[in-house]
Amino acid sequence: MEELKKLGELTKMDEKHELMGMVCGSVPSLEKMHSYLSKEVLNGEVPDEIKSQFNVAKNMALYSYFFYALAPEVHLKTYSVIEHALRIKTNPKRLMMLKALMKHALAQGWVSDMGFRHIKNPSVDNEWSKSMIDVIPSLRNSKAHGSKLLVGDCLHHISCCADYINQLFPQKTMKRLN
Repeated sequence: MEELKKLGELTKMDEKHELMGMVCGSVPSLEKMHSYLSKEVLNGEVPDEIKSQFNVAKNMALYSYFFYALAPEVHLKTYSVIEHALRIKTNPKRLMMLKALMKHALAQGWVSDMGFRHIKNPSVDNEWSKSMIDVIPSLRNSKAHGSKLLVGDCLHHISCCADYINQLFPQKTMKRLN
């Protein structure tokens, strides 16, 4: 059961990281987490309100070093930021739920497997992106409506969130002047 941390423990790594380290063979470093998160940036074309909320997610991920139980909240935040970005990009005339927004983004060619850095051999049929149309809303709903599952890795979620949003708002290329 989670308890309120003692004041003197607030700035110490959450002991759950050490326990997970015994299983995984790796304990996080605050410096490495900060370095990793610092490299996750959104394109200049991404609206500031999305950039701001993305930075909230990154800060939450960083603070999961001190409080392991923040990781699932980071997951939920990344899903919310993606949905917000989809609403802005789509600008629907009627209310569209997350799944419909994601289907629309894929159909419009805004999102593809090639746009995700972690996919080593992207499918031309966008198999991973298609699967996310069901997976992300399901994961979002499980987090939003209560779940006992405590998953520590939230850095990968930050990276996937950045990749998804950067595809929605691609970096504009400068035209060469002759």
